[in-house]
Parts: sequence; C-alpha cells; structure tokens
Amino acid sequence: MKVVFLGPPGAGKGTQAQRMAKRFAVSHASTGDIFRRAMAQGLRLGLEVADYLDNGKLVPDELTSRVVAEMVIESVEDYILDGYPRTIQQARDLERMLLERGEALDGVLFFDIPEDAIIERLTGRRICAQCGANYHIVFMPPAKSGICDRCGGELRVRSDSSEQAIGKRLAEYREKTLPLVEFYDQKNLLRRVDATAEPDEVTRRTEILLRDVLMSRQTGT
Repeated sequence: MKVVFLGPPGAGKGTQAQRMAKRFAVSHASTGDIFRRAMAQGLRLGLEVADYLDNGKLVPDELTSRVVAEMVIESVEDYILDGYPRTIQQARDLERMLLERGEALDGVLFFDIPEDAIIERLTGRRICAQCGANYHIVFMPPAKSGICDRCGGELRVRSDSSEQAIGKRLAEYREKTLPLVEFYDQKNLLRRVDATAEPDEVTRRTEILLRDVLMSRQTGT
C-alpha cells in the first residue's frame, strides 16, 4: 500500500493516518516525524533540515523530497504519507521517485471539510498552562470551564490556534496544497472522505475507501 492522505489543517488526517497504519499494519510517515527522525539519527539530510527549522524557515521542496525518498520511499514497502506532498512540485518529485523504482501511488484520500468547521475545530483548542493537557471547548471540554481536570491549572488558547495563526495556515494551504486535489483527481487517484463527521465515523469511511483502493490494486482496475 502506497497512499497519500491529503487535507487542510484540522481535517483530522493525522489521526486517521495513525489509525489506518495500525489497522493495515503499514508505516505512518508524517513529514514532521520524518524530519525529527532524520535529525535524531544525525543524518546529513537531518542536519540540513535542522538548519532551516532552527532558523524558523520552511524546508525547501527539493530537500523535503530527498528526506522522504531516503527515509520512506527507499526504506519502506507499505506506507501512508501524511503531510507530503504539500505542493505540486513535491507531488511531481514523488511521482518521479516512484517511477524510477517501477512503482506508483495506489491512491490519494482527501479529507474534505469546509473552512468554517476547520476554524471551529482549531480555535476551540485549549492547553493547560501547567501540565500541558489538551482540551477542546466543544468536542472535549473540561469539567469546569477554563480549568484543567488533571491539575487544576488555567486553560489557555494554544499558540497555533489563534484566529491569526489559523488564517495564515489556511491561506498557505489554499495557495500551495489545495491545487493537489485537482492534480490527483485528473490522475484518477483521488477519493474523498467527508471529514465533518465524528472521528470514529470518519475512521469507518476511511477504512472502506482504503480497502477499495487495495482491491482496485489487486484487480488492476
């Protein structure tokens, strides 16, 4: 299985990638985890990545693709890519890397959710200032508003969940990542998952689509 999970921030694709990786016994390859592993192992590519991240810069497409190639494409047989590709250039890099190995993607699952639902999900996130426990004012509220159930600490808005931060993330997603939907749709690889449902229901739908992807691969349709 070689599958990409695609979607906007807050769509829940990371959660679903973790669940499906366990269910299908494949690797879950998220870009953040790949970068951290490359840096922890002291790889040359990891040192290059660290130089960008330590200076608050985005890792260039070319370097990101090289890291994914070494840490995933050339090392793992079956995987779910989560967070890669993020741009058309990265998608072309992935296509080229797989073609050179005589391989191809089996499918791309797009976790579809409207922006107003994303904003509700992300702006509602809270974190305990003392112990770091996470909450959500709608989906996972504390027993007492603004107070951590675990330690009694004050709950605060997460730094990455302010409306300004979310606005920047969504703008970047629309500019760089959303075009991948049409890119993969034209290649007949795209399958849509309604990500507005509860996580367990999204899991059920995702599993059905992945099994269909595997069946299509086996039958060559």
